[in-house]
Amino acid sequence: MPDLLIRGLDPDDLARLKEQAARHHRSMQTEAKAIIVAGIKPTIEEWLEMADRSRERTAAKHGMLSESSADTIRKLRDERAAHLAGEDS
Repeated sequence: MPDLLIRGLDPDDLARLKEQAARHHRSMQTEAKAIIVAGIKPTIEEWLEMADRSRERTAAKHGMLSESSADTIRKLRDERAAHLAGEDS
């Protein structure tokens, strides 16, 4: 896995990193990695945009679904209940 070297880090920032790492019971390296990963995760807006694009690609490739998955599950559940109750004759 690649390494990252951060040069010129202010000593006060380094001390705060060390204190935060200790509070979280982590090494400074693990704490720095967690901070970086948290900082580059997509925002909710970005995530929703990615989901919309994915949905659009899927619809373009496979067509739109005729009903929601909740509707499909509800329909199957009702059919099963009717079958178990003997109402499917």
